[in-house]
Amino acid sequence: MAGAASNELSVREEPVGGAVRPTVKLSSEPFPQGRRRVVLLVHGYNNTEKAARDAYGHFTGDLDALGAGASSVLADLGKVYWPGDTSLGPLSFLSYPAEITPAKDSAAVLAAYLATLVGPGGSPTEIYLVGHSLGNRVILELLTRFAAMPLPATVQVPGGCLMAAAVQVDMVEPGGALRSGATLWTRTLTLYSRDDRVLHWAFPIGQTAAGEGFFPTAVGRFGQPGDLWTTRQELCGNGHSDYWGDPRAAVLVARLLGVAVAVDIPASAISRSAIPETPALPERALLERQIPEA
Repeated sequence: MAGAASNELSVREEPVGGAVRPTVKLSSEPFPQGRRRVVLLVHGYNNTEKAARDAYGHFTGDLDALGAGASSVLADLGKVYWPGDTSLGPLSFLSYPAEITPAKDSAAVLAAYLATLVGPGGSPTEIYLVGHSLGNRVILELLTRFAAMPLPATVQVPGGCLMAAAVQVDMVEPGGALRSGATLWTRTLTLYSRDDRVLHWAFPIGQTAAGEGFFPTAVGRFGQPGDLWTTRQELCGNGHSDYWGDPRAAVLVARLLGVAVAVDIPASAISRSAIPETPALPERALLERQIPEA
């Protein structure tokens, strides 16, 4: 796990707030050049560099706890930092509409760099992307740019995971601005929670304030659209900030990446009844999230 900790890709000018860098800053070259597979973690908005690094640490710790099978994932793992944390003190949450432009700009810089990757001996590099919250907007904007360019044969994007995606559903539906990016993947894992109050209450207000919709529903609220994602799982009980530290997420991402994980997640912890027709839901008790010993 120590090696993975140093593999950082930053488009931040400053560790707190600041602008988007014009180029990607790498902490441990040549990574990610020359890798057969690269797994990039992308944090959400209102995260300083330190807060994002701490959140990633919880996730990589859970991966490490899965045993030897997950070691290849850790070796391929890189941590992305982007400036989605305009500082407004106690009112920082109100900065959400202002973070959409940095998300788009960060995606542009990352896409330009990642399109240059080449694997061992000139072979392709497979890029997997794992995002949280508005980090999924960064990912889908990046993939949409990939879909619009003649992507070199040395770059492949077979799959990824969207956790608590702060992306409105109609953007990834047919005709939506991010549809081409969302359909570029062949394997997708979408993790969502109906207990996420941020996506329930704040997201529709923020998107409306940003002029991108009128009280829209987030992908990470119900995992919609249901026919787009290869796999979608509800992580019952999760609030918006719980995903990086949820061992269930680490298990599911490891399986997406081909790791045979001998951990049983109770069905009651990851599923409920069908998605309701309306987003209006009664209050629900939080369910136990602990993964039992294998």
